[in-house]
Amino acid sequence: MCQVITPDSSGMHSHVEDPLSIAELLRETLSEELQAMNNLSARWHMIEDDGTAHALEHLIAKKREMLRDLWDLLRDVEARAFSQGGHSHGHGHAHTHVHDEA
Repeated sequence: MCQVITPDSSGMHSHVEDPLSIAELLRETLSEELQAMNNLSARWHMIEDDGTAHALEHLIAKKREMLRDLWDLLRDVEARAFSQGGHSHGHGHAHTHVHDEA
């Protein structure tokens, strides 16, 4: 089953397979998950029941692991997107490296 997450103006959505589009979806997902983490942490801070707070601490730890995995996936997809040969966006880049002699 396919869930409509980001429909276009016609109300339809499309599937993506190119790394840049996948990275965009992963960035959006990461942003949403970070906001959810913020909300969960705020609620943990408000709850004074020790048992519930402790259970939330475990959930927060699991969510942190999931965020780490999502970040790693995003980095891998972005690396693939930016390393693919033949992709040209109309200009070149000069790469100069400056080393501090401090």
